[in-house]
Amino acid sequence: MSDSLSHKAARGTIWASADRIGCMVLQFLINLVLARLLTPGDFGAVGMLAIFISVSNVLVDGGFASALIQKKNPTQTDWSTIFFWNLGLSCFLYLIIFLCAPFVADYFHMPVLSGVLRGIGLTLILGAMNAIQLTRLRKQFAFRTIAIANISAYIVSGLVACALALTGWGVWSLVIMQVLQMIVILVIFSILTRWKPALVFSIPTLRALFGYGGYLLGANILQEIAKNLQGIIIGRRFSATAMGYYSQAYKLDRITSYSMPQVIVQVMFPLYSSLQDNLPALREMLLRNVRVIAFLIFPTMGILIFAAPELIGFLYGDKWLPAAPYFRILCVAGMFACLQNINYYAVAARGASRALFLWSFWKWGFLLAALFAGAALAGMDGLMWAMVAGEANIYIVNAALAARHTGLPLGRQLLALCPVLLAVGAAYLAALLTAPYTGTLVSALLLALLFLAIARLARFSALADALTLLKKIMKK
Repeated sequence: MSDSLSHKAARGTIWASADRIGCMVLQFLINLVLARLLTPGDFGAVGMLAIFISVSNVLVDGGFASALIQKKNPTQTDWSTIFFWNLGLSCFLYLIIFLCAPFVADYFHMPVLSGVLRGIGLTLILGAMNAIQLTRLRKQFAFRTIAIANISAYIVSGLVACALALTGWGVWSLVIMQVLQMIVILVIFSILTRWKPALVFSIPTLRALFGYGGYLLGANILQEIAKNLQGIIIGRRFSATAMGYYSQAYKLDRITSYSMPQVIVQVMFPLYSSLQDNLPALREMLLRNVRVIAFLIFPTMGILIFAAPELIGFLYGDKWLPAAPYFRILCVAGMFACLQNINYYAVAARGASRALFLWSFWKWGFLLAALFAGAALAGMDGLMWAMVAGEANIYIVNAALAARHTGLPLGRQLLALCPVLLAVGAAYLAALLTAPYTGTLVSALLLALLFLAIARLARFSALADALTLLKKIMKK
């Protein structure tokens, strides 16, 4: 990898880390306040509607963002064409959402959902206006601008939401927070980038980009449906309150299993794309990233599983304690989920979007079947463990595709994870045995220290990789 690319990657990692960690901390603090001001039912009402906005956002994107990043030299015509396509399609989809909102509310037997869906649906149009700006900045490794926009948006929207919740706005404080967040990002992007689309729309450009992005579109639609379907199942079969408990557990899990690995992923996709013709370098980078993510996330998940009830009770209050069992199961799923995208984007960088699309039928079909079967056989617990099985299956498929298209054997990747898993297991067992005598907090600390001691004594490659990455970031 050239010095220029190395410098861009290191600098991008710094700002991507600042963005992800800053947003993660702000999201955590804002959610902490809102969880004490609002009810599980308020969070559940918004969570049940996530599938409609998520699928619509994927349709608007159409895989074009990934296609533009993967393309070596996109033109102003390319950017402008996709901008107007996104904007037009988002307006059309919002009209459908607006008209269908009353029927969705009737389905869940919750009249308030009609207005809530129409309100949250506005983020679809605002997101479409931001999408090309965000893609251009990622392509240019301009993660500083992205960080400024995201952190500022979280601060403004979060403060407003907390004020509204305090004055009795209930679920609407969550709706307004999401809409205001997108507005702030739009304003900051407009000020800092000053990019404007040209008044041009090219059908050949759209068709050419869709040739790559279309397969990713199909794969992403299936992904969003499968990953958000549990909201519909829980909301319809159980209750908004149960959905609220699940939603809170899911948010807390995502901070570690998704947000932290995403720091690496969002920097690595453009970098993977620049190395798409240098397979040895791509394989080396992929394996290193897998080791580093596992080294950071696996022990974190072990600590969270161990201390889940105490953590949730301390953070959100006793009314949220029923979320603790859900959180523990989601942390198990998170050990597989944290490694999915790093493999997925290695395959995408090689231009194999068709393979990702075709295999998505198996990945998301398996998850859908597991969710329905789990809920039918064992209720909420069955549904949660079905998610673990689904996430494990997705990871294996993505890693196998990465093996095929980058040449990194699946067995080698799995073997690289074994030392970390064994160390976490040993440390967890020690914490479990000492907890009756020392208490949860001390035993959780013991778990972390023992894991690090094992990693040091056994000279884990992952530890060396993590330290090397940290030193490079600090040096840059």
